[in-house]
Amino acid sequence: MASPAPPTADGTEPAPDHVQARMPKRRMIIAGLVVGVVASAVTAAAVIADRPKPACACSIEPDLRGPALDAATRFDTLVRQADISAAWALLTDQAHARYTDEAGFRPTFDRLRKTAHEAARKTEAAREPEAARTSEAANASGAGWQAVSERARYDRPSEVVLVRAARTMLVLMRLGQAGSERIDPEPPTLKLTAHVEDGGVRVGLPDADLDRVSFVTIDSLGRTARPAREPLSEDAVRLTGSRPLHPPITVIAIEDSTDGPRLEAVAVPG
Repeated sequence: MASPAPPTADGTEPAPDHVQARMPKRRMIIAGLVVGVVASAVTAAAVIADRPKPACACSIEPDLRGPALDAATRFDTLVRQADISAAWALLTDQAHARYTDEAGFRPTFDRLRKTAHEAARKTEAAREPEAARTSEAANASGAGWQAVSERARYDRPSEVVLVRAARTMLVLMRLGQAGSERIDPEPPTLKLTAHVEDGGVRVGLPDADLDRVSFVTIDSLGRTARPAREPLSEDAVRLTGSRPLHPPITVIAIEDSTDGPRLEAVAVPG
């Protein structure tokens, strides 16, 4: 019979022989697991480091303005070509309900055709070498549409508000669905008044919920801005900006609602 092993240095009894025999194996297994975890972490770090990095730290937002402006151009082309059937097919469901059918759309279509021809003439004038106006100024004067507001939505069509010569257009589109753009050439409107007052622009909206209204201004050079607002009464605010709001400017009011936005734009003359 083997004599018992002497006590360990700290005075405790040593583990039995069969337990001691298994301890090196356990140490090897634990060491192998540690090596595997470290190797996996190094591999993952190398893979992440090798991924292309974004050019900036900003988030990537869907491009809504480009497709909306393209859709507006297509619609204007159809209107100038007097193709009412193709233009009708581009309208939003709300516009279809408003006009009922092509016959009901005809008076609006004829009015839009006249406006589109006038805008086309302004565009040609802006392209002349002697026209000392930038493309932005041409837009502000009515030569082209400007996108002034957009709202990306994932549960329903996204919205882009366009303005040209104090006239609004609403473009709806489904995110990720090219060709889904639809036009409302005369979206629901607001009663909007605006005039210069005390270094800003006093805006009146008697039929709107001001808590749900946002404002955009366009100056004489076609530059858009989101002005600050100072409450004046239940239905009026004063708009001010980092740059003085010198007329002529265009003020756009956008009221958000579950039924879709209501829009209005007014020109404040110089």
